[in-house]
Amino acid sequence: MNLFGVHKGPTYLEGLVREISDVQTHEVEWKGKLQTSDGHDKFHIFYYGDLTEDDLITWHDSTPLIVYAEHTVTGERYLLIDSAKHGYDAMLCETYPEEDLNNRPLRPYLDVEGEDIFEVQLSAFYNVPWDDEFGEDVDEDGTYELITGERMDFEQVKRDGYDAFAISIVNRKGVLTEIVQEELA
Repeated sequence: MNLFGVHKGPTYLEGLVREISDVQTHEVEWKGKLQTSDGHDKFHIFYYGDLTEDDLITWHDSTPLIVYAEHTVTGERYLLIDSAKHGYDAMLCETYPEEDLNNRPLRPYLDVEGEDIFEVQLSAFYNVPWDDEFGEDVDEDGTYELITGERMDFEQVKRDGYDAFAISIVNRKGVLTEIVQEELA
């Protein structure tokens, strides 16, 4: 256990990620590899946002990015990050117009080599001392009120309220590309 508690990663990724514990990580970093319960670990990526020259997915103007992974066999989609819902800022500081959030058409991601099937690695960073800063605002039921007015279990707030998030993909040729580097606090 470290200063900020044991990190189990985002709650919405439970059951979809195999935690990577055999690599060196920062004390406040959680790392995982996207993998379905049957062991499938190859995905298409769909996103809303802009692509930089470095192939990073960024917000489009002031509209938060969103990234999904799609199972290459079943076509089932898994939400990796929605910057309007996940992370410290989205949960405690910022709200966004519904019309903007409802108008985020997804595009398929192709890497620089034209590949569209990837292994997906995720990292979440937890530098917020939640208990110290917000513990007194937790009600008797163990819930905390988000900026949207929604009440959420405080343990879920701590797991989904990461302050940074990164996604790296590896194509079939072994080429690694970092596609998301979000500062969320």
